[in-house]
Amino acid sequence: MTELFAAAVDRDRLEQAWEYIEQRDEHRDVQSEAVARFAQSSADRLDAIHVELVGGTYQPLPLTRVAIPKSDGSERLLAIPAVRDRVVERSVLSVVGGYADRYLGVASYAYREGIGVVDAVEAVARLRDEGLGWVLHADIDNCFDTIPRQSAVRALLAMLPDSSLDALIRALSERPVATGRGLIETSGVSQGAALSPLLANIVLVALDDALMDHGFPVVRYADDFVVAGRSRDAMWEAKRVATAALEGIGMQLGDDKTEVMSFDDGFCFLGEDFGPRYPPVTDQHRVEVPDRRILYVGRQGSRIFTQRGRVVVESKSDEQLVSVPKNLVSRVVCFGAVTVAAGTRSWALEEGIDVVFLSRRGQYLGQHLPAAREPRVSRLRAQIAASADPVVTLPLAREMVDTKIAHQITVLQRFAREEHVEIVDAALATMRRMRMMLPEALTRDEVLGLEGAAAAAYFPAYGALMPVDLRFERRSRRPPLDVANSALGYGYALLLGESVGALAAAGLHPGLGVLHADSDRRPGLGLDLMEELRPMVIDQVVLAAARRGALLPAHGAPAVGEAGVHLTKAGKEALVTAYEQRMQQVTAGAIPGFRGSIRRHLYRQAKRLAKSILTGETHWTGMSWR
Repeated sequence: MTELFAAAVDRDRLEQAWEYIEQRDEHRDVQSEAVARFAQSSADRLDAIHVELVGGTYQPLPLTRVAIPKSDGSERLLAIPAVRDRVVERSVLSVVGGYADRYLGVASYAYREGIGVVDAVEAVARLRDEGLGWVLHADIDNCFDTIPRQSAVRALLAMLPDSSLDALIRALSERPVATGRGLIETSGVSQGAALSPLLANIVLVALDDALMDHGFPVVRYADDFVVAGRSRDAMWEAKRVATAALEGIGMQLGDDKTEVMSFDDGFCFLGEDFGPRYPPVTDQHRVEVPDRRILYVGRQGSRIFTQRGRVVVESKSDEQLVSVPKNLVSRVVCFGAVTVAAGTRSWALEEGIDVVFLSRRGQYLGQHLPAAREPRVSRLRAQIAASADPVVTLPLAREMVDTKIAHQITVLQRFAREEHVEIVDAALATMRRMRMMLPEALTRDEVLGLEGAAAAAYFPAYGALMPVDLRFERRSRRPPLDVANSALGYGYALLLGESVGALAAAGLHPGLGVLHADSDRRPGLGLDLMEELRPMVIDQVVLAAARRGALLPAHGAPAVGEAGVHLTKAGKEALVTAYEQRMQQVTAGAIPGFRGSIRRHLYRQAKRLAKSILTGETHWTGMSWR
């Protein structure tokens, strides 16, 4: 059995799917008789399902029409699968959902692990606080019944790394409905089936993209969505764009629930009453407060030493700058001329504390890694062999670049507004073409060429999203020619240090790249690991800081005796603060089945990469944006 099919029909996974269904049923006002009957002999039934799936004899039963009473006295008709088929479909969804989720973008908030109603409400509130005072509130008429099912299924199957589940997914998606008059073939997808919400989300990406490509930020929860803008006329234009996008896939807006209004007027979305100030924006439920913190030291001429169980930083004039308990420090990052005392170095190596060294301008120089994190000889040999094998490295390189470009597209879509449409639209078109060409890239150089072409389109559009006094037209480094580029380079260096530490903790040598060529002078695999996080973390941090006034033109200064611009002390502090806040944000679903801070996701990705490189047992995937 190939990887996906084996995972979906695994007996333990079927058990987990059944437990999910049983728990959901327990919370209903009226318990399902079918679920109760299944529960009486669930172990035997699950064994039988497993045997049928493995033996290739499993066939899903027709759907059953069920009438659900509504509060207004009417009824909603649903087509419900048999419990045995719900188990199978839920198990399949748990395997394929993560692959599809990476294509859904940032506009979709329903039926996705780790995000939901609270996040959608906060997203709308943030758009209001940005100054977008008008909204288009709309839904989709008969959404599930009008989903172009065949197109949705084809799109889902194209997202999967192998075809082993194709026949089963098609069978689960194309069941007829049993009625008193016989079997009826249906259009659309069943609203009572586990795969249907995923198929709906996949299809409605076309709606999300059309709106965001026109500079209209959208927050969509299933078929209910809000678009924000600066004027009433802009929202009527958004309605035109949405109407055309839906017509292109054979769907239409629900006219009776489509309305243009302002935050001053007030409106209700997802059960929340929105006004000019309420609800407030808060991300506290998304922040992980770590037990230990990173110590950043950038005062030139300062020295770090340990004394009486504390880590102390003193200036060159012996002024105490910092004094913190040792057990509160997780890593130390030094910028420029900072001295680390011998005792501190020994403590860090013994306790597994990384000490990272960056230049004053933020260029990554290297770091101390504990001996325990050095890859064992057997693992190093396996990694060397794998890094020389294109069968191993080429799929990984393609995936790294594909995810990076996808996240760059997300940055442009998330931050672009109506005034940016022309330059952003051209960039998005180029970047999407590069993604489409990636599967045909046959060498690492070809993959890097597509990545470079996407970056050449991305950065001018990204620079145009900056406030006027921080805009730039091209990415510049060594030296950076403006404040924004200096901030980007500084952030990338911070992220690279963490990526190298994560790889070392996973038992990989950070110099043996699969996308970036091996080099004695730079950590190629560290650069590989951080690719998807560049736009997801650093590009977003810098742009958001610039837009809210935390990063200013005054935070740049000409480098003494050098060309270019470097960040001032205040600029560095602002960037490090924003970087830490972003890395501590909690998300779930970016890696299937995993929840934690973005920093923890980085370390988990390193472990997944190690497993893929050293064993070849898993298909490594990049993270989806949350």
